[in-house]
Amino acid sequence: MVLLVSVVVNIHINHYEEMITESTQNHLMAAAQYVSVEELDRYHTVEDSRKQSYQELKRRLEQFAKEYNVLYVSYLRQYDKDNFQYIIDNDFNQATIVDPGTVLPIEGIARAALAGNVTATDLGSYNESWNGLLAGFAPVYDKDGNFYCVADVDISDKVILDQRKYSLTMMILQIIALSVSVLFGILNTLLYRSKAKQIEEAHIKLQYFNNNMRTAFSTYLSEDVVEEIISDPARLQLGGVNRHMTALFSDIKGFTSIAEKLTPNHLVDLLNYYLSTMSDIILEEKGTIDKYQGDSIVSFFGAPLELDDHALRACTAAIIMKRIESDVNKYVLEKGISPSPLLTRIGVNTGEMVVGNMGTQKKMNYTIISNAVNLASRLEGVNKQYGTWILASDSTVQETKGRMLTRRLDRVRVVGINEAVRIHEVLELKADATDALFERVYLFHKALDIFEERNWKDAESAFAQVLKTFPNDGPSNVYFKRCRKFQEYPPQANWDGSFSVTEK
Repeated sequence: MVLLVSVVVNIHINHYEEMITESTQNHLMAAAQYVSVEELDRYHTVEDSRKQSYQELKRRLEQFAKEYNVLYVSYLRQYDKDNFQYIIDNDFNQATIVDPGTVLPIEGIARAALAGNVTATDLGSYNESWNGLLAGFAPVYDKDGNFYCVADVDISDKVILDQRKYSLTMMILQIIALSVSVLFGILNTLLYRSKAKQIEEAHIKLQYFNNNMRTAFSTYLSEDVVEEIISDPARLQLGGVNRHMTALFSDIKGFTSIAEKLTPNHLVDLLNYYLSTMSDIILEEKGTIDKYQGDSIVSFFGAPLELDDHALRACTAAIIMKRIESDVNKYVLEKGISPSPLLTRIGVNTGEMVVGNMGTQKKMNYTIISNAVNLASRLEGVNKQYGTWILASDSTVQETKGRMLTRRLDRVRVVGINEAVRIHEVLELKADATDALFERVYLFHKALDIFEERNWKDAESAFAQVLKTFPNDGPSNVYFKRCRKFQEYPPQANWDGSFSVTEK
C-alpha cells in the first residue's frame, strides 16, 4: 500500500513538471512583446553597445527579469541557416557579457522559433551547471507581422529541479528492492508534503507571468481573442469561419497634410495618442482591432465572441468616437502635438464575412475578408461626397432596431461593388439626441421624399428651408445643388435613382 502511494506521488510530481514546461510555452510570448523591433534593429555591432540607449534597454530587461522571476532574457536575430547574431540581454556581468553582433550556433529547440513556434526545453535537457530550469524561444514580429528575431527566456526554479531528483531516486530505489522502495516511498511522501507549498508558489509565479502576457496581448487584441489564445494555443493555426458580423473603418480627414508638418517623433506621438484613444472605445464595445493602416483603424464586431447586437455596438462605438473628438482635439492642440484638429470619418457595414487567422505560419493575422468588408471601407470614403462623418449601410441600420437616429441618403454604387446599396448617416443614439437634431432629420426626410419623386423645383425649396435653419448641413447642400442641376439637365427617364461613387 505504501509502495502504491509512493508510485502515485512520483507520477503526480512528474506530471507537474510536464505541466510547468507546457505552461512556459504559453508564457514565452510575453517576452516577444516586451521590446519593439524598432528598438532591437538599432544594435548590430560592439560599438552599438556603447550607446546610452543600449544600456537603458539592458536595465529594462534586468527589471523584466526581476519582476517575472526570469534568470536571463535575450534576443537573437538569424545570421545564416546555422547561426544567430546576438542582439542584447539583461546580463551586466563583465565576465559573461556577450556583445551585440556576436555569432552563436542555432541549437535544438531554437530552430522551432525560426519556424514561428513557441517552444520550451523539457527537464531532461538541463543540468545544475546551467543554474536554471526552463528555457524557451519565441518568435518576435514587427508591427506588420513580419518575423524579425527570437526571444530567449530562462526561468530559474531550483525547487522543482530538486523535486525531480527526489522523484527519480525514489523510482530507481523502488525497482531495486521492495523494502527500500517502501522506505523511500514513505520519505518521499513526507518530502512531498513539505514541498507542496513551495510547488504551489511556483505555480502562482507562472500564473502571474500568464496574467502579464494577457496585458501585453490586450494592447493589440480584444480581451476575448487573448483568452482564446491562452486557453487554446492551437487557435494560432491558420483557418477561418463564415460569420454574420459588422465591420468599422475609420480614417482622419486630410491626415497627409497634417503629417507633412510634423517631425517623425511628433507624428508617432500624435498617432499613438489618437489610435489608443479611439481603439479603447472600440474595445469597450467588445470590438476587435484588426489592424492600423497609418491613421486608419480597421475593426470588427461579432468575433471571436459572437454578439447578437454587433451592428448596434459598432454604431455606438462610431458615435462615441465622434463625441470624444472634441476632447482629443483640445488636448493635441494645447500640447502642440497636431497643427490642426483631427476629424474622423467612419464607415460601417453589416453582412457575411470570413474571419480567422490568415497568412502563413510565420506571418498571420486575425482578420476579416469579404465584399461586405470592402463596402465598409468604401463607405468611410463616401463621407467626402456628402459632408458627413458616419455612414452605414441599410443592413446595419436595420439591425440596430431603431435605437439610432439616422437619416436616409442615396442608393449608391461604390468602387468594386456593382450592386447599389442604400446608405444612411448615423447621427446619434435616439436616447441622447436633441430636439434640434430630430427636427433636422424630419425636415431633411421631407425634402428627400420630394426629391425622390423627381419634383426638382419643390425639392430645391424644401432643402433651402433645411439650410435656412441648419446652414452647415452637408447633405442638404449636396441635394440643393443637385436639384438646381437636374432642373437644367434632368436625368434620363430610365434612371433608377442610384448614384455611382467613383472615388475611394
